[in-house]
Amino acid sequence: MAAEQPALYARSWALDDIHILRAADGHGDGRTVEAYAAVFNTPAEISDQHGHYNEVIDKSAFNRTLSHGIDRVGVFYNHALTMHGTPAEGAGSVPIGSPVDIRADGKGLRTVTRFNRSDLADHVLEAIRNGDIKGYSFRGRIIRSSPSRVPRPRGGSLPTVTRTELGLVEYGPTPRPAYADAGVLAMRSQLEQISEQLAALTRTIPPSTPQDPDDGFATPDVGPGAEDPREHAHSVRQRMLRLRSEMAQMEMRRGT
Repeated sequence: MAAEQPALYARSWALDDIHILRAADGHGDGRTVEAYAAVFNTPAEISDQHGHYNEVIDKSAFNRTLSHGIDRVGVFYNHALTMHGTPAEGAGSVPIGSPVDIRADGKGLRTVTRFNRSDLADHVLEAIRNGDIKGYSFRGRIIRSSPSRVPRPRGGSLPTVTRTELGLVEYGPTPRPAYADAGVLAMRSQLEQISEQLAALTRTIPPSTPQDPDDGFATPDVGPGAEDPREHAHSVRQRMLRLRSEMAQMEMRRGT
């Protein structure tokens, strides 16, 4: 079994600047949209599988990823998910556009996207014109954080974790409103995917290995495969505990 890859990290931001570019901007087709997919150096309160903390995205977090080009970055509406967090079918799983430009500036991760000529893309463009789209989001790997794990809160104040390097798999508009207090919404992987990951990890744990509590890593580890030695089982246990915690939070949100 190949080593498991780190979980994808996703955030959805309340929009304060999104517009369809006009001829005066050099894009006269009415299908090119400019918006920020992330905001830099702005603390946001987060409560997720890593803990309860303030998160800051460093202005250079995407530099290395963007240096490799943007050809492989996808553009999807709501991460190709339904409003209930299940995978979208049919046209909902097809990219709604392609990136024209992605760059980091003094504010955040600025994206310029040309929307496809499709029914879904047309619906999204109309929602943008009407001001109905409430958020923009991105998804990618957490590569480096400072500190590397979420510290425990001390003296009633939340610790701060700075994301210093992030990947970028896809981005796009989302109808999900941001948390009023945080200005950011932590997205979750699908319950079905989590269940499959838990089952796969369970098969890699020797039965006699003691179980340890999650210690709150801020940068996800790559878990060992079945061929790895027994002493690596501790990190697999941690990953399993984080996945179970994530699943419980999703079930609470869905009211199950």
